[in-house]
Amino acid sequence: MKQQQGVALITAVLIVALVTAIAVAMASKQQLDIRRSANIFNNDIAYLFALGAEDYARNVLEWDITKDGSKIDHTGENWAQTVSVPVEGAMLTGTLQDLQGLINLNSLLNSNGEPNPIMQARFKRLLKQQDLEEAIADAVLDWIDKDIESTGFGGAEDDSYMLQMPPYRAANSLMVSSSELMLIKGVDAEAYSKLAPFVTALPKSDTAINVNTAPAEVLATLTASLTVADGEALVEARGEEGFDKIESFIDHNLMTNHPIPENERNSLAVESGYFLLDAMAEFDQSIARLHSLLKRNPDGGVHVMMRSRGAY
Repeated sequence: MKQQQGVALITAVLIVALVTAIAVAMASKQQLDIRRSANIFNNDIAYLFALGAEDYARNVLEWDITKDGSKIDHTGENWAQTVSVPVEGAMLTGTLQDLQGLINLNSLLNSNGEPNPIMQARFKRLLKQQDLEEAIADAVLDWIDKDIESTGFGGAEDDSYMLQMPPYRAANSLMVSSSELMLIKGVDAEAYSKLAPFVTALPKSDTAINVNTAPAEVLATLTASLTVADGEALVEARGEEGFDKIESFIDHNLMTNHPIPENERNSLAVESGYFLLDAMAEFDQSIARLHSLLKRNPDGGVHVMMRSRGAY
C-alpha cells in the first residue's frame, strides 16, 4: 500500500512538472509572438515616418524653386543640409544628394540611343583616375545599348555573361541602379567600391553634370588636362554658393588652361532635377531605412521615381 502511494506521489509530481513545463513554454511562445507582432508593428510605423521624411524632402525641393526663386542648385541651399529631428516619439534623419553632380552611367548613350563620345571619354577618365581598366566603359555601353554586338576590346554581351555561374544576359536597356555595375564584365567588389561615390543611373540619358555639386573627382573628368587637385581647387573656388551660371565656371581663371569645347558645354549645368533621399526613422527599437529617387520639374513639381528599403 505504501509502495503504491509512493508511485502515485511520483506520478503526481511528474504530471505537475510536465504541466508546469508546458505552461512555461506556452507563456514563452506567447511572449515571443507578442514581441514579434510588436516588432512588425513598430517597423511599419518607422517606415511610415520615413515616408513622412520623403514628403518633407519633396516640399523642401519644391520650395527651393517656387518660393525661394533660385534657379541654381548648390551645397549651401536648404535641401543640401542633413536634417535630424524628433517627431512624435520617433527620430527622423534625412539627407538629400544631388545625383546630377555625379556621372550618369546611362548618359554613355545619347537620347537617340547612340553612343555619346563626350560622356564615354569622361567615364574613361574616371576609370583611369581610380586605377581601373578603361575597357569597363565598353562593357557598360554594351550593357545599356540595344544591340547584341560587343563594343571594342572590352565589350561584353550575352556570349560573355551566359558563361557565368549562374548565367545571365546583358540588360540591353538603361540601368535602374548604379549597383548593376556589379554584374558587368571587369567590375568586382573593389572596383565597384571605387566607382560608387562618383556614378549614378538616372532614368534619362541626356542629363547634364551640375558643376556646383560635383565632387572634385567628377570635375576632374570634364577635360583630359584636369587633375583631382584641379577639381579640389574648383570645389574651393565655388564655395557653398556655387557658380551663378555655367559661363562663370567655364570662364573661371582656374579653367584657363582647361577649356571646355563648345560642343560639350550643354552637358554641364548649375541646376539639377534628380535627387536621392537617404532617410532613416527610429521608433522604439525599430529602424527603417528608405532611399527615394526624386525628380523635380522646372515648374517645381516633385515626383517619386523609385523607392528602395535598405540599400539603394
